[in-house]
Amino acid sequence: MAQDTKEKVIGKINKIKSNIESFIAEVNVDDLKKNFNSMVKDAQKDFNKLVDKDLDSVKKKLQKEKNDIEKKAKKFLDKHKKELDVLQKKVEKLLKSSEKVTKKAAPSKKVKKKAPAPAKIPTTKKAMTKKVAAKKTTKKATKK
Repeated sequence: MAQDTKEKVIGKINKIKSNIESFIAEVNVDDLKKNFNSMVKDAQKDFNKLVDKDLDSVKKKLQKEKNDIEKKAKKFLDKHKKELDVLQKKVEKLLKSSEKVTKKAAPSKKVKKKAPAPAKIPTTKKAMTKKVAAKKTTKKATKK
């Protein structure tokens, strides 16, 4: 029996082999290659169209966002420029008013005589020599 099953398996394998050979003989491999290449090219064209379409939409969105940001930045700068102009005017006004105050408070051109400075009391030479002697002794102490 084992030999019968063995022969049956070999018969089936031979039958499958002949089926594959007849299928290959019927089908032209070059036609398959051409069909496959044309399918790949069509798929690539469709993919490129989708990508281009998506890129265009992305470009439009980015352009719109750029314009929105530019408008917002311009509004922001205009607002702060107005505030700075107001502050500048206030500072100029304060400077002008302070100049007027300083001109009014400026001393008149009348010359006032100064009182003579008090006379200095002369010091004695003994006091000076003691100070010098004291300095010398401290210097010697620090050198040791």
